[in-house]
Amino acid sequence: MSEIESKAESILKAVREDPSYLNLWSAYKRFQKMDLPEPEDPNKVVRIAVIGSSTLEPLAACIDIKTRLEGLAPKTFVGGFNTFRQEALDTGSSLYQHNPDVVVLSVDPWSLLDQLFLSKFVRMSDDEREEALNNVVDEVASVAETLAENSTALILVNNFVVPVFTPLGIVDNKQTMGLREFFRVANEGLMERLRENSRVFVVDLDAVAGDFGKSKMINWNTYYRGTVVFSESFMPVLADEYLRYIRALKGLTKKCIVLDLDNTLWGGIIGEDGMEGIKLGNTSPGLEYVEFQRVLLSLYNRGVILAINSKNNPDDALKVLREHPYQVLREEHFAALRINWQNKVQNLIELAREINIGLDSMVFIDDSPVERAQVRQALPEVLVVDMPKNPRLYRETIERLKVFDVLSLTPEDMKRGEMYVGKRKRAELQRTAGSLEDFLRTLDLKVRIRLADDFDTPRVVQLIGKTNQFNLTTRRYTDAEVREFRDSSEYRVYSMAVSDRFGDEGIVGVAIVRCECTTWVIDSFLMSCRVIGRNVETAFLARIVADARSAGAKEVVGEYVPTKKNAPAKDLYERHGFELLGTDGDGVTRWLLNLDEKTIEVPDYIQLIEE
Repeated sequence: MSEIESKAESILKAVREDPSYLNLWSAYKRFQKMDLPEPEDPNKVVRIAVIGSSTLEPLAACIDIKTRLEGLAPKTFVGGFNTFRQEALDTGSSLYQHNPDVVVLSVDPWSLLDQLFLSKFVRMSDDEREEALNNVVDEVASVAETLAENSTALILVNNFVVPVFTPLGIVDNKQTMGLREFFRVANEGLMERLRENSRVFVVDLDAVAGDFGKSKMINWNTYYRGTVVFSESFMPVLADEYLRYIRALKGLTKKCIVLDLDNTLWGGIIGEDGMEGIKLGNTSPGLEYVEFQRVLLSLYNRGVILAINSKNNPDDALKVLREHPYQVLREEHFAALRINWQNKVQNLIELAREINIGLDSMVFIDDSPVERAQVRQALPEVLVVDMPKNPRLYRETIERLKVFDVLSLTPEDMKRGEMYVGKRKRAELQRTAGSLEDFLRTLDLKVRIRLADDFDTPRVVQLIGKTNQFNLTTRRYTDAEVREFRDSSEYRVYSMAVSDRFGDEGIVGVAIVRCECTTWVIDSFLMSCRVIGRNVETAFLARIVADARSAGAKEVVGEYVPTKKNAPAKDLYERHGFELLGTDGDGVTRWLLNLDEKTIEVPDYIQLIEE
């Protein structure tokens, strides 16, 4: 580590220990003066722009440093005071020259309203109120739409804080449209207007402010002195909300919750208290564990993987999972289980291997401070949650753990739990099969490959953003870029869906191919870790090769760009008869398949469905 990198890490360490606004601001100013080297991994770079109607550098500073704390390398642009319209409309502006990956559009609705709006509101007619409301929504939505049209960035738009004060007092909600209703309807209108735009997200500022305390979110001294809308205590909280989108964009979302059992999923120790003695029921003590499990089940139903890591007698623990009348999470909800007396660190390593995800995708929840400390020290890449001593706070703790966000929720996400049950059953079948080929022949594998359409695209973008292990080049593309490829005659974007006798995996593979006259270049080729080992990648390559030959191409060229995680994909081209063209100094290899001499056949145990 160089001296300047060591200095940067020292600054961030101080912020981790005290993430107050003053420390964030100080760190931001120090980073502004540092000439840090570019990260080795270009995917670590995230270009952020913050524009709006007020003084926004303090908020941008908090976002910038919190992004660095995630291991990313932000390049942050801050727009001028109340120049967001000009910056969005002028495609030659500094904003677009910055080429942002994320644009934060923070507009104070009061800056868009007549200066006398509040004083006149009581005597305004319903039509006048509605006209003002429509104008506010249209102005903000139009700017967001312009930003999305003129860039490939993710656009994050604040909604409006519903005010606490209203001049109408307690009869505000007796009006056809009181002041609070004005802002509530405006928020609904903004959300509805931008709902279908896949790259524009309405950030629920009103909810964040309500949770924090609306009376504390504004510092009137800085508001009047420098038009800084948000207080110093609120800005780090709001930055955390933006960070959720940045994590999702850069594939830093956590995928799996690993749970202890005794005094975590239920109260007491099953080996000592027995089925009848543990705390799990519809009244307290016991209800708090049931409600904790219900929240976990809600996360499971939207695609978060669950696993167990417990020091216990397997028969005792499984009896609760299978038979206890108040147990919400059953055995089938868990992708993998380690119920034994082994070290929990080793169990986590084995769970990651079995589920086929990285340790950095895991969240560990255990009531024991000792177990948590051991995992934190041995596996720093695992997120270890500091669970409260009082189990009545378990539900709140998991609800505030905002690390599972995705930019789109696909059918594959919602079926992920069932897919992992199918994976367990496949593993059991494989253990009894005579050979790998015998096993694959019993699966009744079906592979559907087609050019991606509007229905497929959200899942395609999601896979591009988060797939690391079987990913030949690990190039990350935004929704806008994928749609540009899809609509271009020079590219083909393929999606691959897989199903077998144990269930439908949904879309699990993506390929982006650049068609250059007689040469087809595979820009991206990736596959979910869930289907590694079933040879479906052969069927996928076979389809691409067949299409290339039909289009008159003479050769297909592929590339392997090594990363810390994609070793499972290293030999793909070699295994399928491609000839090595060369290797550069970074270990990047290029491969060629001569279509006049070679082809790729679909294994006879795979039914290929082409659309």
